[in-house]
Amino acid sequence: MYGHNKEVSPEGGFVNPEAFFKQQFGGDRFVDIIGEISIGRDMRDALNEPEDEEAADLTPEEKAKREATVTESKDKARDEARQARVDKLVKNLVHKLSIYTDGPCDYQAAKAYQEMIRLEAEELKAESYGVELLHAIGFTYTLKAKQYLGKNEMLGLGSWFHGVREKGHILSETVSTLRAAMDLQQSFSQLQEAEKEEMDEAAKKALEEAAASKGLRALWKGSKLEVEGVLRDVCDKVLGDPSVPKPILLKRASALKIIGAVFEGVKPDKPTTP
Repeated sequence: MYGHNKEVSPEGGFVNPEAFFKQQFGGDRFVDIIGEISIGRDMRDALNEPEDEEAADLTPEEKAKREATVTESKDKARDEARQARVDKLVKNLVHKLSIYTDGPCDYQAAKAYQEMIRLEAEELKAESYGVELLHAIGFTYTLKAKQYLGKNEMLGLGSWFHGVREKGHILSETVSTLRAAMDLQQSFSQLQEAEKEEMDEAAKKALEEAAASKGLRALWKGSKLEVEGVLRDVCDKVLGDPSVPKPILLKRASALKIIGAVFEGVKPDKPTTP
């Protein structure tokens, strides 16, 4: 609202939304697995977008046409950024899976690979929202691996079942994200009402803390929805590469299933008692 007016900006300047999302949800350690969360980048671009002074002299029809062109350009840039993100994550995941697929793929190799992933997960869970991210990644990996492996089981019914499960999960997560956003909006409305009415500081502070908590939950829900969507595309490319022989793709699916199971099984550290 007030731009960079130093009389109203907070000490140290405004927070970069992109940096906030990166540090709040996974930090640097998760970038090679999930990439950069685009919600933060979109918020940063929106905050830094200069005011269009020329639009004031345009007719409503010209404004609409101009806005449509800008929106189309932004959508194209987002699609290109997402594709570049997916392509990079595909390379990262293929390299990670190759540690298993390039070997004998026997019982001992599977146990060794599982232990390697477990050690990685123990480090990753220490990051902000580390356990939650690992569970989301693990669920997606496991579901996609079972979906691919199920094509060769029971006339493909296994793949069909996991495909239905995937659609149900996407719907559930979308509804949950929308509810979190609506809950946050309701909290902001309550805060606005509190500003108009005479309310004691304790009650007002409680409303502010509740809004902050709901805000963080809504941001996490939106970020999780985005991350899972990107990872589904990554897994589809990794397991659907027509240039890779089917035996290797089956090994990739097995390795992906191992990673998924380990990540889903991660538990938060128990708080230490004083």
